[in-house]
Amino acid sequence: MKKLISKKTFSTLKKRNIKLFGFFLVAAFLFLMLTKFSESYTQVVYLNLKLTNLEDEIVILNDSSNIAEVTVKAKGFNLLKYLFSSTVSLDIDAQTEVFKKDKSLFWDVSNNRYRLIQEFGNTADILSVKPDTVEFHYDVLSSKNVPLILDNDITYAEGYDVVGQLELSQDSVKVIGSKQVIDSIKEIVTEPIVLADINKDIDASIALLNNNGNKISLVPDKIKINGVVKRFTEGKLNIPVKLVNVPLGKKINYFPKNVDVVYYVDLDNYNIVKPQNFEVICDFKEFKDESKRYLDLKLTKTPLFVKRARTLQNRIEFIISD
Repeated sequence: MKKLISKKTFSTLKKRNIKLFGFFLVAAFLFLMLTKFSESYTQVVYLNLKLTNLEDEIVILNDSSNIAEVTVKAKGFNLLKYLFSSTVSLDIDAQTEVFKKDKSLFWDVSNNRYRLIQEFGNTADILSVKPDTVEFHYDVLSSKNVPLILDNDITYAEGYDVVGQLELSQDSVKVIGSKQVIDSIKEIVTEPIVLADINKDIDASIALLNNNGNKISLVPDKIKINGVVKRFTEGKLNIPVKLVNVPLGKKINYFPKNVDVVYYVDLDNYNIVKPQNFEVICDFKEFKDESKRYLDLKLTKTPLFVKRARTLQNRIEFIISD
């Protein structure tokens, strides 16, 4: 029995000693790492400079060298993030942080040293930067604005329609490329948008078709389309026919004196449609053939809030007398 108790006590003490040894080992390792990282080290870091906010027509050429080699001295803790990769990206604003000369953009390190301080911190010493000025070669492409054409196949649920017209976020698009290519481009068409049985407002984003591949760029390359969709109904009003450009000294007897106009309007505006919102004329300037005794009618005035309108009769008959 005593042997069994002694063996268990020994086993317990052994496990405790192992745990204690492990604890001191980890603590010693952490202390060592803390000591090491508290020391100063010299590190070479490569900055991959990327120009942002470029003008649309400017293209950076592939022969540009956009790497800056920075030698920095700092505590190990500050350099820890460069342990696995010594290359970092740094965005440069092309509108405010560079200057132009000939066909190049230049980023001067001395004028933008604060950017290095932002990257490495105030406690780091920047020993050297090579080169002290980074050069980006560029080329300028031609550009022009061309009309934008909406390619749509939209059908509405019964009794619904769009108020007015579908609206695009812009009616033209900037085309950028070589002058020879863009001179032949007269318009840009959207990707087809197909919607069926629509009974609510339209709010969609559409890409633009680029049939020239990487030869041109479109700015923007997609647009927004919006439309207010409401319930619509038809109405009918009897409108008097107005004669214009009647020959001097002639009396015109014509029939009918009034014609029906059918209009299509949303329900919100149905009750405000009045006969005086419309005008139907018969223009005697178009009377060329004296053997005929009729003239076409024209609906020359409709209110803006009416989607469409038409006369149920297309012509009048008349007799001219002195």
